Amino acid sequence: MPTHRALSSSFARLAPLALAALLAAGCAAKGEPPPPAPVGARENGTLIVTRADHNRSAELRVGERLVVRLPENPSTGFTWAIEETDRRLLALDGTDYAAPTEGFVGARGLRSFTFTARQPGEVALKFKYWRFWDGDASATEHYAITVQIRAGS
Repeated sequence: MPTHRALSSSFARLAPLALAALLAAGCAAKGEPPPPAPVGARENGTLIVTRADHNRSAELRVGERLVVRLPENPSTGFTWAIEETDRRLLALDGTDYAAPTEGFVGARGLRSFTFTARQPGEVALKFKYWRFWDGDASATEHYAITVQIRAGS
């Protein structure tokens, strides 16, 4: 028989999902679209977005950080590059590549781009997966996210 602590822990994990389902059902009954799912995940005050967040909008406050993590295999010559941004609003702090820790040879690792929100505004942040020596025609994938930057609190 499950303990009280195990039941409480299960309820704590399931309660937000149940609430989201009830809200979505209520919106559907009224003919309204359900609220969008949250973009990315927050870790220690940093918003982390992935391929799953493609073509979505994220919100940051001035001073907050954003990390974009995309699958990459540089051994093929293909790498992610920033295609469009506004450096006045969203400053690139750096980029990093983490090789896969398991899997087959040639598996994709993760390319991370870290940004800091500098001032309020809206930024169209776009990336391309390409071989830079072959130019724009070599791009095989694209990633985009719109970042709304609000004044800090």
